[in-house]
Amino acid sequence: MIKKLITICLVFAWFSISMAGTSASIGTDSGTQLLIPTGAKGVALNSSYNASVTGVDALYYNPAGIAGKVNGVEAQFSSYSYIAGIKHTYAAFVSNVGEGTVGLSFKSLDFGDIKKTTADDTHGTSGNTYSPNFSVLTLSYAKSFSDRIRFGTSVKIVNETVDQTGGSAYALDMGVQYEHASLPLKLGVSLRNLGSKLEYSGINLEEGTSTLLSEASNLPANLNISTSYKVGPVDVHYSFTNFSYAFNESSLGLEYQIELGDYSAWVGGGVNSLLIEEDELDEAYSSNPFGASFGGGLNAKLGDFNFGLDFGLKSSELFGNTSVLALNVGF
Repeated sequence: MIKKLITICLVFAWFSISMAGTSASIGTDSGTQLLIPTGAKGVALNSSYNASVTGVDALYYNPAGIAGKVNGVEAQFSSYSYIAGIKHTYAAFVSNVGEGTVGLSFKSLDFGDIKKTTADDTHGTSGNTYSPNFSVLTLSYAKSFSDRIRFGTSVKIVNETVDQTGGSAYALDMGVQYEHASLPLKLGVSLRNLGSKLEYSGINLEEGTSTLLSEASNLPANLNISTSYKVGPVDVHYSFTNFSYAFNESSLGLEYQIELGDYSAWVGGGVNSLLIEEDELDEAYSSNPFGASFGGGLNAKLGDFNFGLDFGLKSSELFGNTSVLALNVGF
């Protein structure tokens, strides 16, 4: 059974690599809200810990991880101050069900009120506004096949609405995590956002008796291969991501954890870089808009309940710093 699952992941991996993007394909995908990370620790470690992520944090990074270290129910609520004043709100739950673990998450983007402009009112002086509605609903299932191997999958419903025009699409995630029997080594492979095309339709595309055509475009599928290795009290994370419509990326993260009875804490940080093989590209394409990231968190056990508060920050000279605050609850 495990060999079959690994074979399936490798087939999807080959398919993802075959669609790997170059500068010519950047900006031609849709549903890029799927690439906005969730959870404060994931932001702090620059999305590098996909091999070791467990519990509710794993819903975005590697669905196999929701089957790890979940005893009962875990929930997470977070607010991400994203670029250009966009607010990213996230809620997620995971729970043991039978021999497996199920997860459910919902995230949405709040763009605020935007002035409505027309050909006759190009500056929006009428005072009319609209607010785009972008959201992703995710349902996941994962199972541990041994104390060292986990497999998980997720189904996503992607919805985007701008004024009275919008579109929707469906996506699939698959992931595997493996822990070495004798070494403090963990490996992870995940394929994310492989699904249908997203195409807009609605009355905003109508002009008189004709209707403008919206071209359907693929979701931002990507393949992630990651590893984690513990060196004393420090976890070293490395992640490589192959994107279908963007440059490939590598991420490195360091995480330090400490436990004192019913209390625990972590601090960490990470960096990432674009892997560009093309020469003489415009700086707008080849420069990395985001810099280093860091964060930390505290967790307390009170009887049968766990409470945690995490904070993550990602720096950017182009967009300004972005930060996320996450509340974790378990029982």
